[in-house]
Amino acid sequence: MSRWKASGIHLVLSAAIALTAVLVMLRLWYPMPYFQAVGGKGLLLIMVAVDVVIGPLLTLVVFDRNRKPLKELRRDLAVIAALQLAALGYGVLTVFEARPVFTVFAVDRFEVVTANEIEPELLAKAKRPEFSTLSVAGPALVAADTPGDAKERGRLIFAASEGIDVKHFPEYYVPYAERSAQALQRAKPLSSLIDKRPETKGRIEEFLVSSKRQQQETVFLPLSARTQDFCVLLDRKDGKVVGFLGVDPWI
Repeated sequence: MSRWKASGIHLVLSAAIALTAVLVMLRLWYPMPYFQAVGGKGLLLIMVAVDVVIGPLLTLVVFDRNRKPLKELRRDLAVIAALQLAALGYGVLTVFEARPVFTVFAVDRFEVVTANEIEPELLAKAKRPEFSTLSVAGPALVAADTPGDAKERGRLIFAASEGIDVKHFPEYYVPYAERSAQALQRAKPLSSLIDKRPETKGRIEEFLVSSKRQQQETVFLPLSARTQDFCVLLDRKDGKVVGFLGVDPWI
């Protein structure tokens, strides 16, 4: 077997393993639109570059059956495979720890919270058991109540100086369905988005046609995320989330 053939086989195997990891990431940890919203593309490119490119290149360099004994060649390939698997494991772990775990409605917007943004001690204080663990199957939809107690509000103000907001406190979480009426009070009609950003009209109409909805039945709120903000589309009657739109929501 030539070194090019060996490297090609290694490339195919590496690509298959990477594709499996990517499919898990997209389907389980980063459902749309969160892959774009929290910068999953950058993490994916790093992971694929390490796993799919470097491993086969190293095989191309070391694979020489004419000059190396078979035992030494097997040892070299085993070392490459071990290093590649270790790099892939580290990449998958990094992606896993950066996954979105909560979509939090707070005041007048939705905000995405990732696993590495919530401190374990804050998670342990969640008053509802369903909010005391981090989801591994896409972010849970919740609402965060601003506490009425002055001492608790002072605690939030102090935490804000360190970059920690109410969205990072699972103890203030409640099911979104219990606050959907408040979300509707803050939501804006799609017509206001079209008026301010005429270029969004085509994408809005495309969504309405594909979802078989009427414009007057749908309102929106901003979704604030690490990399890209989205519009969260809500049903005007009950406040349920009916979709996302990848346009600037701030008008």
